[in-house]
Amino acid sequence: MKVKILSFLLLIILLASCDKYSREKYPQFVSKTESYKYINSCYSAEFENLDKIPPEIRNRISNFLKARLGKDNFQQLEFDNGYVLSDKPIEIERTENESSFLALLGQNKEKTDCDTILDFPIYSVVYQLKIPKIGIEKVGLNLMLDKNGKLIKDIDFPKAEFADRIILIDSVHSELIRRKISYKKLNIDLWFDKRTESFVWSTSTLIREGSIMGPSCFPEVSYHFKMNANNGEITEFDNRQPNDYFFGADNHYVE
Repeated sequence: MKVKILSFLLLIILLASCDKYSREKYPQFVSKTESYKYINSCYSAEFENLDKIPPEIRNRISNFLKARLGKDNFQQLEFDNGYVLSDKPIEIERTENESSFLALLGQNKEKTDCDTILDFPIYSVVYQLKIPKIGIEKVGLNLMLDKNGKLIKDIDFPKAEFADRIILIDSVHSELIRRKISYKKLNIDLWFDKRTESFVWSTSTLIREGSIMGPSCFPEVSYHFKMNANNGEITEFDNRQPNDYFFGADNHYVE
């Protein structure tokens, strides 16, 4: 009888231990903030509708993104917003209310200096791409073309032939469970590495955000591991220099 009771208690403890690190408790999705390329223009104007820009530019943007992302991912794109950057005053057809609102925000104001080697106007567009099947809730893609359709800034995303090989976020969950890393205050971030044309999953835990004085600009974080999202290769973080693993902090994916 005692043996049965002991076995039952051990089973309860085992199940409780498994539940503690169950994958359902880990973050299921990540999202990305758009990374921009700085263009020093004398004038700028925002547009919230692609119909506001010339048809030939719209076609060039669509054709580029179809080839770059593949047809399936292209069909999932949603236009977010865009900017026209120029060395001359910009004429965009707007209602009176739109013009007043943009003037209030400081749009269309002239700057003192602007780039002289670019073929203005530059069209900067931001799209949102959702890929829930791999764990990406929202990807912000920023693309820039000049007036001739020349690429000024490519999107931070693998080319079509690599994008379909992205490892599911479940692979990260499995590794977290294997290492018995708690889901509490855990961040799963997704980075795009321009050097290798691949995504990188990274995991970290927020240890201390601040003090009684308020949040800190430099919270204490424990970095666990990173996983190449194309081949599953796992690399340990260097806690002192975590950003050395990545090609630019502006390309990171955040919760």
